[in-house]
Amino acid sequence: MSAAMVSPSDLPERMAAHRETLASHLSRALWETAFHNYSTITPRRLNEMGQEEADGFLEFLRTGDEAAARERGRNLAQAGLGHKSILALAEAIRQACLEAGNPDGEMLRALLQAVGRYTGALLEGYMAGREEHVLREQQRTYEALLRARQKQAEG
Repeated sequence: MSAAMVSPSDLPERMAAHRETLASHLSRALWETAFHNYSTITPRRLNEMGQEEADGFLEFLRTGDEAAARERGRNLAQAGLGHKSILALAEAIRQACLEAGNPDGEMLRALLQAVGRYTGALLEGYMAGREEHVLREQQRTYEALLRARQKQAEG
């Protein structure tokens, strides 16, 4: 099939053929930003996260499910992924798609739109997850302060 005969509806199948390239880009991005995370993520887990994110993006191409992408972002925040890491993932997805998909014309437009929608939803979920984490930490700090004041008043 020549590039001129490939339609945007072929995008999921075309990118699925390059899953390993996508997963490699994502894992590399996670490794390069490993020290910017909020918690220690083991090397094995970084590789698994790269594989899972590749599968998540390919599933998004098939379904267009932005809610699932937001949930993926929320889960990455809960796993302790840092800001630099999530941004590196978004860029790695874009780069891998441009390299592996070798798009042109309508395919390029469809690919860039899909990447934009996916990474936007992923980042939205990540930010919501980080906000939830910060709010939990603030609540724990507040409760600890109240306990300390109570002990001080009793003592």
